[in-house]
Amino acid sequence: MKVIEELERFHFATVEMDDEHTEFESALKLITDGKDGLAAEKLKHLYCDSQGLSLRGLCAQILFELYFVKSEWKQIELLGLFDEPSIEKSNRLIAKACSQFEQTTFIFQNNQICIPMQLSRSGSPTIEVMINGHKKCFWLDTGAMMTVISNSLAKDCHINLIKDKEFQVEGSTDQSSGTDLALIDSIVIKDLSIRNQPTLVLMDDLLTIQNPDTKEIMIIDGIIGWDIIQHIYLEIDYSQDKVTIQKPKRKDDAENNLFFCGYPILKVKSKNQVPLFFGLDTGANKSHFGQPLLSKIGNLKIEKRFVQTGGIGGEIEREIDSLENLIVYLNDDQSISLHNVRKVLIELATFFKLDGVFGSDIAKDGRLIIDYTNRKIELLPIKKY
Repeated sequence: MKVIEELERFHFATVEMDDEHTEFESALKLITDGKDGLAAEKLKHLYCDSQGLSLRGLCAQILFELYFVKSEWKQIELLGLFDEPSIEKSNRLIAKACSQFEQTTFIFQNNQICIPMQLSRSGSPTIEVMINGHKKCFWLDTGAMMTVISNSLAKDCHINLIKDKEFQVEGSTDQSSGTDLALIDSIVIKDLSIRNQPTLVLMDDLLTIQNPDTKEIMIIDGIIGWDIIQHIYLEIDYSQDKVTIQKPKRKDDAENNLFFCGYPILKVKSKNQVPLFFGLDTGANKSHFGQPLLSKIGNLKIEKRFVQTGGIGGEIEREIDSLENLIVYLNDDQSISLHNVRKVLIELATFFKLDGVFGSDIAKDGRLIIDYTNRKIELLPIKKY
């Protein structure tokens, strides 16, 4: 158990371990290097050959997430992961249903697509999209693993639902809610057409957020999730209120600072060059810190606060820990300075325990570039502190 606890916190090569756990550690390192294909091959062998039920279960969970996000349903089926009890049943059922859909395709009519953007009350960028020919407003949310639409939108756009009482989705308040599944024939974002896109369908009240102060109601038509964002070069310009989308191009010399393990994760460092790992959630207006961070950075001032927390799935008031200030480094020349950073309340990544989660506040005065094809995040303009 000590070995697993160390690996969960990205503490590689810190304790002695047997050959199987050494191989598992090697696969985890490959994931953090953005080499998830090579990692999956190692994890497949461990899953098939290991005699340890616990280790097999961990391999299965990570493999499922790696294959799910790439829509590699055949690999999930060949490994028997549709029936693997260590994986949440609802996720297996959703994957099995998705495996019956036609493959999603992306068609770019122009090399560069520029569209206006507005921020939702939660800080999420929102853009206009066409769903089966109907104009709607969608969030761009890297924290959502799948694209999401409301039940009302499904009716408006004549989208047929696949219903199963065991389909569940976890919201930001750590509560599970029932969901349906559907296939969107056409999503058009100006000159980008996306065909045959699987989507979760939530009840309207789960996509309705009320401002606790003004009582203003915000209704969400839908969410463009990581399942789409990973396939595009996305620039969110918070200073100019616009979004630019391009067809991604692979670069041989791109420096890796982004990887995926059930959640997009950004590699940063502390002032003393200690590696730190933060999730990326453009659907949140504020960044959060995780418990593991406190053992990596000293002299952090913590205070208790009562705050409204939540988003999709509702809002509740909680007393949580908060850091007065936090500075981390994206690279040697660029820092990210945060204030009043709350503690993250739920686990987001698969297996790994994150040091925190970055929200839209890290780019509120500039541009955020997400280039998952090259496993790269950039913040422009560069700010020095």
